[in-house]
Amino acid sequence: MMQMFPLLAISLIAYALLTLTGVSGPQGTIWHEVLLVSLPLPSGDAWDLRGGDFFLVASIGFLFVELIRATRTDASSITNHIFSIILAVICVLAFILVKGFGNSTFFVYMSMTFLDALAGMVVTTTTARRDLNVTEGLRA
Repeated sequence: MMQMFPLLAISLIAYALLTLTGVSGPQGTIWHEVLLVSLPLPSGDAWDLRGGDFFLVASIGFLFVELIRATRTDASSITNHIFSIILAVICVLAFILVKGFGNSTFFVYMSMTFLDALAGMVVTTTTARRDLNVTEGLRA
């Protein structure tokens, strides 16, 4: 069952919970703009890590796992790709229609859901084609 579930949906659920419940920081700052840590760098700059940055890095981790999972060619992989497409469509609708979702942080996340859906299908197709070619070569 977990093989069919797109991991990026976990990010969407987290984003929706944080946004729709109205989680905010000091002076009413939106959660993805809240400064989590400011690290001084040897260059003299300060690296500011905000909530949205942390959200995107965690989502990139999920995307990495999804791309590795895309190399499978079983039926659960196809179901996963269908759910990934549905997730991408849900993200587009949320970006356009839901208050609190129309920002750059969510746009980058939404782009990641499209990358997951498209790359997953391409990788699965390429892997299946390669497996088919190897099988045909063994019969010859």
